[in-house]
Amino acid sequence: SSFVRTAMMLQARRSLTSCFDGMLDLLQDVSSSIGWAEKMNGAMVPVSPAENVKMTLKSGKVPEDLTGVYMRVGPNAQFWPPKKRTHAFDGDGMVHTVRISGGEASYHCRFMETPRYMFEKEMGSEWFIRVGEMTGLAGLLKMMTLAKKKQTLSGLGENETGTANTAIGYTPDGKLWALNESSAPFQFQLDEAGVPKSLGFDTLQGTLKESISAHPKFDQKTGDILFHGRKMPEKFYAGKIVNGKLVERVDIDMPVAGFHHDMFITENYMVMIDGAMSFTPQDAIKGKQLWMFDQARKLRFGIFDRSKELTQANLQWIEADVAAEIVHTCYAYDHDGQIILWTPVSYYDADSKGTILGGLGTGHMRRVVIDVQGKSVKIQEVEGGQKFCTEFPRIRDDRVGCNGVRYGFSGLQTTEGDFDFRGLLKWDFQRCKLDKVIHYPEGVVGGEPVFIPKANGQEDDDGYIGLLLWNEKTQESTFAAYDAKSFDATPVVEFLVHRRVPLGFHAAWITEQQFQQQLKRPW
Repeated sequence: SSFVRTAMMLQARRSLTSCFDGMLDLLQDVSSSIGWAEKMNGAMVPVSPAENVKMTLKSGKVPEDLTGVYMRVGPNAQFWPPKKRTHAFDGDGMVHTVRISGGEASYHCRFMETPRYMFEKEMGSEWFIRVGEMTGLAGLLKMMTLAKKKQTLSGLGENETGTANTAIGYTPDGKLWALNESSAPFQFQLDEAGVPKSLGFDTLQGTLKESISAHPKFDQKTGDILFHGRKMPEKFYAGKIVNGKLVERVDIDMPVAGFHHDMFITENYMVMIDGAMSFTPQDAIKGKQLWMFDQARKLRFGIFDRSKELTQANLQWIEADVAAEIVHTCYAYDHDGQIILWTPVSYYDADSKGTILGGLGTGHMRRVVIDVQGKSVKIQEVEGGQKFCTEFPRIRDDRVGCNGVRYGFSGLQTTEGDFDFRGLLKWDFQRCKLDKVIHYPEGVVGGEPVFIPKANGQEDDDGYIGLLLWNEKTQESTFAAYDAKSFDATPVVEFLVHRRVPLGFHAAWITEQQFQQQLKRPW
């Protein structure tokens, strides 16, 4: 039959493509690409899925109001050891959860079953081009001849090949998203035990036809979701989601394909970030990073007034007088025609050790003042900001887009690697200074600090900072909750996870009320 002939022809084309790809694989050294997995005593080696792993109390006492679910996502290679060059960012999304209720905790982890993940699972091997492969002459040939062909032969649309491995989002209407900038948000649900269950890409009732970034901004006060997105390297855009539908979208002229990982909002503004990093696949072919710091590109901000329609005419660009980059923002507000942004800012460093962003210096918390009327940008030092490198900054999730927030938190990062977080930092926005510091015990590595509000807690630090920790000496994984107000270095409570949890990317917390809400949501 014609169906059988078509299937046989498709299989033959896939086999020929795999054969050519395999020849190129011989020109690439796989083993040299996975050294990241063994750092910190195997902190990032992929793991298999697990459910209902009972956690035991290691220290402290469980507060009565500590109830809800902690979620963190990160790359976790489906096939290990890999047969292709693999970067730390290449793995399929795996959501790790810690369900706390009634003074007890349980751990779960599952792959996000994206179309990409399911396709490769059925094939039994890697298929899609990985970041790790984009190096050398073989990498150039793969990008030029195989990347698009493999996507076509998979039968998946160009917005369906994302890995859902970067960030977690809880939308104002109660959805859970696993995000990656190469696709639409991937929706999942937690069951009664807290086990993640994949649901599929959220096309916003058919209104979303493109990918969105890993860091949309959820304004829990207004219910708006504001985002940016792109199709490298030719297209960049921004949009607004209301009541589960895309209601506004605008193309933005972006002359250079930059890193563009994050953006931010205030009560009255939505702001794009165009930093000094430039996408340079030609340098990757020479063995350099995919993005390189361009010292001639000054940091600039694209500003939309939230009360106006999203159009090119309503976009205002304001440029700083220095070349700099912002990867993740912490907190922004506006006052008397000025936008105040607290964020780690990085400058050029020829000796940078970054594996993705070449020439990017370490991030230090700074205060960026954008004068909308005067069209100027000032980058101000913050008291204590130069003492520590920092990344993964956060505030209370329900304060995003609000004025008057006092405290924020971030990870204390060393200069030794992208994931080497050795403590926590607390920032006082009112007093414009580093407020307090937590250093983990020797050998302990953390990640992104997530704020967990206390029951009826209204202040910006009235709660806990929760995150997963890895002890590279004892090879133990734990979940710890620190007092966000006192910022005591001893956790209020710490649970032992009886299996290794690899380091990952971004995380979120949902309260018991939010957890119950998503359970009842009709999917």
